[in-house]
Amino acid sequence: MKIFIIIKDNSERVKKKNFQLLGDKPLWKHLIYELKGQDVYIDTDSESVIEHCKSLDWVTAYPREQKFIDFENSNTLSPALMMIDNFLDKHVTDDNEIIVTSHVTSPFLKLDTILDAVNILTSHENQYDSIHSVTKHQEFSWVGNDMTPINFQPDVVQKTQDLDTITMSNGGFFIFKKRLFKEMNNRIGKSPYYYTLNTPENVEIDSLDDLKLAKLIERGLCN
Repeated sequence: MKIFIIIKDNSERVKKKNFQLLGDKPLWKHLIYELKGQDVYIDTDSESVIEHCKSLDWVTAYPREQKFIDFENSNTLSPALMMIDNFLDKHVTDDNEIIVTSHVTSPFLKLDTILDAVNILTSHENQYDSIHSVTKHQEFSWVGNDMTPINFQPDVVQKTQDLDTITMSNGGFFIFKKRLFKEMNNRIGKSPYYYTLNTPENVEIDSLDDLKLAKLIERGLCN
């Protein structure tokens, strides 16, 4: 099993998000240190991350290629799939190697949870070809600018426990084998297992409010 993580030096919604202090260390270090003992690869445009990771014997950190930086700067799409493909070509020789991609913006994610998800994939290979972490909501939900209801009838008042569950992707992890990604150019296969993360592991830091929540959790003021 190899774990692949992309760490950006800067971000748009929260400036220098990955380097914001959460407790006694920067955000990006929480997940990386949780993964101690694993085979972790980091693709980054941060010189400070590469320098720090030289002292971490479970981490191989390498500089992000300029072509991926240029792609992101000139597109509305992310180069993530291309960067995964690049990682697989350069660092993974076994087509059946299990790959975990994760994000340091999920600072409360536990290694045991990742290993449990990996076990589901390895023990149910005839049933699932990939694993993706999700969060489930059972609330009145709309979609689009026209606020189209997606899990309730607007002309009646339903009990929330009777609403269809809304399943949402979170930044926890994608798990797959190299051969699946090479076949589909995607982290999710044709028969994925959606692994539910609960609080606080499902906390993903995308905004300042997310960061405030994470700091409260880290201080034990919210759970």
